[in-house]
Amino acid sequence: MKKINVFLAFCTVMALSACKGPTGPQGPAGRDGIPAGWHNIVLTIDNADWELAGGGSNEIGSYFRYVFDVPELTADVYDEGIIVCYYELADDQGVVVSTPLPFTIYDIVTDDQKNEYPYSIHYSYDVTPGVGKNPGTIAFKLTFSDFFTGDFGPPAICKFRLALVY
Repeated sequence: MKKINVFLAFCTVMALSACKGPTGPQGPAGRDGIPAGWHNIVLTIDNADWELAGGGSNEIGSYFRYVFDVPELTADVYDEGIIVCYYELADDQGVVVSTPLPFTIYDIVTDDQKNEYPYSIHYSYDVTPGVGKNPGTIAFKLTFSDFFTGDFGPPAICKFRLALVY
């Protein structure tokens, strides 16, 4: 019984001494349920736009790279916000699916003699904030599991969606 009384006394003290302060100011209004500091930027890379980097074709460490200038990518967004990038691809029914990066696609190539060769393509990105009058950049990197960059080449078209929340 003594434990119950101590427990009730403790609960009473906690309830009476709960902290409550003044309500803060209301934040800025959003648009259609989207926060005021939210931006979606769609970025498309064509096959010919990818640049071979990290060595020559089919060399260990070789990969494809493409860099976009993104003026919205300021130091404030980089330091105080959230930056997420998605790879957008269509499924078997043509529905566009957004997958957050980094992302890896697994596939198998079959040659003329019906030999199968499994491989993967890994998509990643690096972000650099803008400094002064220079815009921020986002660099996409596409790496093959076996580094045979010359045999496969980059995909025909890659679509990415950059989400900035600040």
